[in-house]
Amino acid sequence: MEMVIALMMYLNSNGTPVLKEHLLMPSISECLKRKRISMRSTNNAQFQCMKVNAVVKDGKIISISKSD
Repeated sequence: MEMVIALMMYLNSNGTPVLKEHLLMPSISECLKRKRISMRSTNNAQFQCMKVNAVVKDGKIISISKSD
């Protein structure tokens, strides 16, 4: 496990946000940039940049243990 920055995408399911995707980001500034782009192109999803404890393999997040 390592602490990384991730762009998280949540979709509403019966009024409750459910995590559907996560993407490893190199920095918080890059994450915020991609969040802005994503928010412009999608209106039914919520995006959030977070520091998370994750298992990373080959530059991709395999699983997330805990978010701070």
